Amino acid sequence: MSITGRHLSPDELARLQALLRDGVTPTAAAREVGCNRKTAARHARLLAEDPPDEPVETAGPFRLGGSPADRRIVSLEDENRRLQRELRAAHREGLDEEAVRAILGRIADTPEDPPDWLIAPPRGRGKGTPEVPMTIWSDWHMGEKVSAEETFGLGGYDLEIGEARVRRLVESTINICRNHGPGRYPGIVVNLLGDFVSGGLHAELAKTDLEESIPAALRCRDILVWALEQMIAEFGRVFVPCAAGNHGRATLKPEFKRYVYKNYDWLIYQLLARHFAGRTEVVFQIPTANEVRYQVFAQRYLALHGDMLGVKGGDGIIGAIGPIMRGEVKTRGQAASSGRDYDILIMGHWHQELWLPRSIVANSLKGFDEFAKNALRAAPSEPSQPLWFVHPRRGITSRWSVKVEAPPAAAGQEWVSWERAA
Repeated sequence: MSITGRHLSPDELARLQALLRDGVTPTAAAREVGCNRKTAARHARLLAEDPPDEPVETAGPFRLGGSPADRRIVSLEDENRRLQRELRAAHREGLDEEAVRAILGRIADTPEDPPDWLIAPPRGRGKGTPEVPMTIWSDWHMGEKVSAEETFGLGGYDLEIGEARVRRLVESTINICRNHGPGRYPGIVVNLLGDFVSGGLHAELAKTDLEESIPAALRCRDILVWALEQMIAEFGRVFVPCAAGNHGRATLKPEFKRYVYKNYDWLIYQLLARHFAGRTEVVFQIPTANEVRYQVFAQRYLALHGDMLGVKGGDGIIGAIGPIMRGEVKTRGQAASSGRDYDILIMGHWHQELWLPRSIVANSLKGFDEFAKNALRAAPSEPSQPLWFVHPRRGITSRWSVKVEAPPAAAGQEWVSWERAA
């Protein structure tokens, strides 16, 4: 039996050297003693180069006989083997760390600064001045099932509906930019702001979700690859700030340390960045801090999911506007005190479209659900995602709500009508 990775005992070493001096081959001696053949061969070479003046004997378990030269050689060999083991272990750990970094997305690390085209002064003035289209994609809740029956037909969501809405979102975004925007774009900013999977976050979701978190995350990755390829084909360049949401977390309750490393949204972003690695047309920004600060021309943005504004609750009349406004004030104060001030805060999470003085809040892709109906008594809102255009001098010039449901038929309707007097 071959034994590797251990020191020979004094008795084993003496036996090995005796066999080698008697002319036994290193292979046979190694088999006889039960050590590695390379160890036996190394001792055979040492004996041939510097045979001992007297036989190596043992006297107790910790003292070796033989000449001082033999004992020195044995000591150096032991030290050499120890160092080699440590070196191999360190090398393996280094390789493992690099593999983990690649798997977890270190390969997708991006510069802290956004692409140059976002802030470079454009050429031309007036009507021909290029603007930057910006959108938020968030709260897709892939895997969740919303019952149309339980929401009076005002809601309804499943995997097939979700994918159809993403396709309509991409097609409508491109259509608006082609036919209703300025028409000249240096690129587009697509903010991915979390809650892409339902994640079984609550007990009722764990019971009714159509897909578990990992399959849903892989589905989202594939859908987003297609969607971003469409953006690249249409706009040439795409900047993708990323922040993870609360539904993507893999913990029962929110954990604030190492938050992104336990979140399926973050995993989706890393898979996307790995897929597009080496492509200069698309730049991802996926900070560990889970919020992204960047600039479009002179306008400074802070992008995050929206669940960690430092506020809770809402109002039965004005809904989420109260906590969002309070949270924006707290967020702005923290940002200003840390030298990271911004002009506009953008987020998802609240499942309603809001264009506030210093904030833009995205609606969800899944739309009206049982929670909104029964717990919030909220008014149904048509599922959508926001789109807006940023001018280099005028800032935001136009705002759009990109609807993701097919519009109802309008056959027979006049373009305008009014009540006529009898």
